Amino acid sequence: MAYDYQLVGGAIVAILGMVAAANALVEKRRPYVGLGGAAMGCGLLAWAWLLADGFLGPRDLAAAVYRILAAWT
Repeated sequence: MAYDYQLVGGAIVAILGMVAAANALVEKRRPYVGLGGAAMGCGLLAWAWLLADGFLGPRDLAAAVYRILAAWT
């Protein structure tokens, strides 16, 4: 599909950004880098949603991961 890489990449970057922001808050640092990563991940997810004409659900993420893994073999 046209949006597989954006969907999977956006989910990974958004999750890692939120973890980095939470880690920074726990260590009493400014979470700017983590929040920036989370924002970039959300931007990739929005781009994937636009490419899919607004029809994305939770099942599409799993299917996109499997299609990407199948393309590598």
